[in-house]
Amino acid sequence: MNPTFQTVFDLIRQPNLIQPAYWFIAIFVFAAVILVTLAWLAVRRRRRWRRSLPIFAVAWVAICTYVIATDVRDTIEIRNAVVAGKVQVAEGCLDYFRPGSPQGTKSTAGNEEWSVDGRVFNYGAGEVRPAFHAVSTAEGPVRADSRVRVSFVVSPAYGRREIVKLELAPHACPNARLVNAFDQP
Repeated sequence: MNPTFQTVFDLIRQPNLIQPAYWFIAIFVFAAVILVTLAWLAVRRRRRWRRSLPIFAVAWVAICTYVIATDVRDTIEIRNAVVAGKVQVAEGCLDYFRPGSPQGTKSTAGNEEWSVDGRVFNYGAGEVRPAFHAVSTAEGPVRADSRVRVSFVVSPAYGRREIVKLELAPHACPNARLVNAFDQP
């Protein structure tokens, strides 16, 4: 008997929603503008810290430019892959399930993680990414007894599997091996 799948997340139908996190980028650009302004004022007014602040400001701008460009390029490539139909699909019962922390964590140790067909999917509540990241402990839909059909694109820049469509049949499988939060599977 084939289980009835419910679509709980779908970016394939609306790939235009796959966008860089402009608000998140704006935070770093705003900080860069403030740093550059302070560095310019320090040099102009011959402040004592005039040597170190411009160096730090240049480093900040360079690093932020690289990270922002990488993230924007990655998001565009993910969207282009979805539009071109270069989406991979995995279906089945979960091999294991590690519930994620309902709040964002400073590392990926608190991310929700599960595996289907030997493919590992990992995402966290506090992550800023262009795809699915709703953890079960914060009302996310995936549970240990779910049968999933997951459509994903492998992120070119980060190598992680970005979930662009998630369909699931709740309570259609025996419980997957449960891994405690923050533990390795």
